[in-house]
This record gives sequence, C-alpha cells and structure tokens, in this order.
Amino acid sequence: MSRSRPLSGSVGLTLIEVMVAIAVFSMVSITIWTATSQTARTRDIVTATHDRHHQVRAALEMIKRDLSSAFLSRHVGLNDPSHETIFLGRDHGDEDRVDFASFTHERRYFNAKESDQCEVSYFVADDKEISGQKNLIRRESGVLDLDPLEGGQYLTLVENVARFELSYFDFEMNDWKDNWDTTDETADMDLLPPQVRIKLVIYDRRGQEEAFGSQISIPMRVPIFFGSGMFVPGPHIPVNK
Repeated sequence: MSRSRPLSGSVGLTLIEVMVAIAVFSMVSITIWTATSQTARTRDIVTATHDRHHQVRAALEMIKRDLSSAFLSRHVGLNDPSHETIFLGRDHGDEDRVDFASFTHERRYFNAKESDQCEVSYFVADDKEISGQKNLIRRESGVLDLDPLEGGQYLTLVENVARFELSYFDFEMNDWKDNWDTTDETADMDLLPPQVRIKLVIYDRRGQEEAFGSQISIPMRVPIFFGSGMFVPGPHIPVNK
C-alpha cells in the first residue's frame, strides 16, 4: 500500500512552529501596547498639569486686573445714597476674602444700565458636587449698591484649592497686614493699600500642595471726591496753594 506524499512546495508549519510564532507576535503586541499606553498616560499627565497651571495663571491675571483697577468713591448722595464703595480684606486663616469696587466691568448687553464700575469679591467656598473640595470663587456685580458684599454672578476660577492668603502693605507701619477695612472709621484707613500680596496653594494630581504667588500694585489709592464740578484731593494728599 503506497502512502501519499505532500506535493512539492506545500509543506506546512508544525504545531510547535505555530505556537512559537503566536508567542512572538503576542510579545511584540504587548510591547507595542505598553509603549503606546505609557505614552498616552504621559500625554494625559502633561496636558492635565498644563491645564491646571493655565487655570491658576488665568485666575492670578484676573485678580491682578481687578485689584489694579480698584477704587473708592465718596461721590455719593448724603440724604439718599444709592451705593457704597469699600475695600474689605479679611483674614480667615487659609481662606481669606477680599471685597472691593473696581473699574473692570464689561457691558455685554446693548442698552444695559451698567458702566465699567462693579463690585468684586474673591473667596474660597466648598464645591457643591465634590465633598471636601474647595474652590476659589470670583463674584462680580455690575451694579454698585448699598450692599457691596452680596449680589451678582459667581464664577469658579480654580478648583481644589488648599489655601488662599492675602496680605496688604501699610506705608505708615512699613509692614504687611492681614486685614484692610476702609469701613472702620476708628482705624483711619480711608485709603487703598498700595500693594497686595497673593498666595494661592492648590493640590496637584497626586494630592501634593503646589504654591503660586503674585504681588499687585493699586495705583488709585485716594478716594474719588467731587465738589463744584472739580476734583478735590483727599484728606491724606496736601493741596498745593
């Protein structure tokens, strides 16, 4: 009885050769997947860190813009005042707050009864959705009223904040102060601070603290006075005769 022989050139692979080929292909695939996955994770980490730093830089620039345009106005009606401008910086440990009037409002609607004046606040508040997380909030009201601490729109600037600390430079004491209150008549502080120092500490993706800081000048320290249609210097500025 004769056995059939495979035709010339049709010799196949043995089972061992197939298994070796599959093993090699699997190792190459795993290596490629690992490298691609690691690259994707690195890209996500770099992107997230960049976005986080951009968020902080944008917030500091906004704070700088608002504070550098801060002002006080004593041009109010004595019998029927319609608004009050203040600069109130309060020390609350790691969660400071500042409220003031600024010339940084942008009118977005045609015929809106608004100007470039606004009430601005910066403070730290609990996140409404994530328990234990605190965010840096900006409040802006496009209308000055008799309650300069409330009203307007609230915007989350920076998420997952660890500390927000402010200090104010006092020329007379030649030192930094943790509080500044122009509403306190007994403190003789009817001026804006010449410099404000900001320290913002956030948590990074690993839960480690990362600190940022800035120092801002306020050029218009003296309150605005008007009398007989002309500018009258404030009580701290001598009048040249």
